[in-house]
Amino acid sequence: MSAILIISIFLVFVASFALLRTKRSPSNDSSDYLPPGISPRGLFGDSAERRAGNGDAFDHPQKKSSEEFEKHLLERAALGDFEVLKDAHATGKAALYSRVLDTLVENCAERLSSLANYITRDGELRANAALSAQLLEDWEHDPTRASTIELLRVAALSDDAATFERALDAILRVWEESRLKGLSAGELRSLFESEYWLLSSESQRSGAGFTLKQKLAEARRRLSAGARRETQPTDGELHREVSAQKERP
Repeated sequence: MSAILIISIFLVFVASFALLRTKRSPSNDSSDYLPPGISPRGLFGDSAERRAGNGDAFDHPQKKSSEEFEKHLLERAALGDFEVLKDAHATGKAALYSRVLDTLVENCAERLSSLANYITRDGELRANAALSAQLLEDWEHDPTRASTIELLRVAALSDDAATFERALDAILRVWEESRLKGLSAGELRSLFESEYWLLSSESQRSGAGFTLKQKLAEARRRLSAGARRETQPTDGELHREVSAQKERP
């Protein structure tokens, strides 16, 4: 009796197991099945691959737009539009700003002083070597107090020690030749020193900046000697002073 019971239980178990097998999916591989041409992707795989595949498609319009904008800025500069400097400065691209300013210098030869004045009065705009060189050339023909101050400010705003040194040398030479009126030795010395500090610390620490410091020290000595000469009486003044002393009772 016990044997029959055990066999019956065993047969029920086998039948149940067979029934469960028939209800299962014929293959576990179907869970990985995808339509032809589609491969499995991770969580960010789809978007990452799409960006990688379409990178040029996204970058090209932006690059083209940037090139068109820069071209427009240069066209405005060629027409002598000073306001374009503010737009170029706002881009934060130093090379582009310099190109725009160079274009203005080339096309505004008769308005160069106005351009320099526009930059120096703004407070944020910078000059460059091209503007300073052209302004220096014009200044040599008619050095005045006002144009000297403007020239040195433009040279300082170029943020180039070599450019500043060239302006300093020219101004000092013309002053010693007595062709620069309206600026005393003391005023010129103060002007050199105050404008020097407009140069960036990087420019001051450069090799050209070291040479400029030596030039400034030399300029101080020459201006100090010039100041002493300015305070000394001329031969005529000395003769009048001696005569006046003799006439005193």
